[in-house]
Amino acid sequence: MILVLGSTGKIGRELVPALLDKDARVRALTRDPARARIDPRAEVAAGDLDAFDPALLDGIDRVFVLTSGHGSDPLTQERTVLKAATDVAHIVKLSTTGVHFGQTDPISLVHAEAEQAVCEAGPGWTILRPGTFMDNRFAWLHAVRGDGVIRVPEGDPSSALVHARDIAEVAATVLTSDGHAGRTYPITGGEALTTRRQVEILGDALGRRLTYVEEPEADSRARMLGYGWPASAVDGMFELKRQSAGNEEIVFDTVRDLLGRAPLRFADWAREHAAAFA
Repeated sequence: MILVLGSTGKIGRELVPALLDKDARVRALTRDPARARIDPRAEVAAGDLDAFDPALLDGIDRVFVLTSGHGSDPLTQERTVLKAATDVAHIVKLSTTGVHFGQTDPISLVHAEAEQAVCEAGPGWTILRPGTFMDNRFAWLHAVRGDGVIRVPEGDPSSALVHARDIAEVAATVLTSDGHAGRTYPITGGEALTTRRQVEILGDALGRRLTYVEEPEADSRARMLGYGWPASAVDGMFELKRQSAGNEEIVFDTVRDLLGRAPLRFADWAREHAAAFA
């Protein structure tokens, strides 16, 4: 049986059905089963990563490790799970391409430490390092519903955005087939797009013209703080952007190699979610 952490998040909600479709038995962990929308074929278990119950690992031989950072820091949460998971056969950890490129922004550094903890935990391991998620473009939701002006910081880099479903299907393959222990897989989409082009593609999917505007970093920062984002999170995001410039546009063939098909495109994502932006 496979234990999936973060079963209701961007990756988990795609991973659980992908595993079930491969006839895997799944225990989906969520903090609030009554509110969670999880595939009914899965076993749903209540759990809090800040007080992880080792009994959640009873009968489990593989674990998908994804932490949201709710409560305590995600590194502490992951170490707590790993301490309890020494008898499982295989751990698959979701990380980030920032580690692949040796970035030292706060997000990449936390994942680098978590990767090291996974590798030292004892069970077999596989590391997945996805790039920027297409789902991050839901940050444009209010602007699209409002005046249609998408404001981005000056110098926002081109990115080979990756669909959450591609990440989930790679994870499902790794969790249900042999030959992946000790491997690290960077995961991206199949094309690098400028942010301007992303805005155009989304507008095409919506059947309306969206306006792309670059703004000084100070203005973007003030706007994010106005949304209630913590200053540390805003600073970390801008540092990540600075360090990932030139890296985000690199395309890896992991999806094609492991799944035998081309990665989903941003145009696919935009059409799928057009109704949410209406």
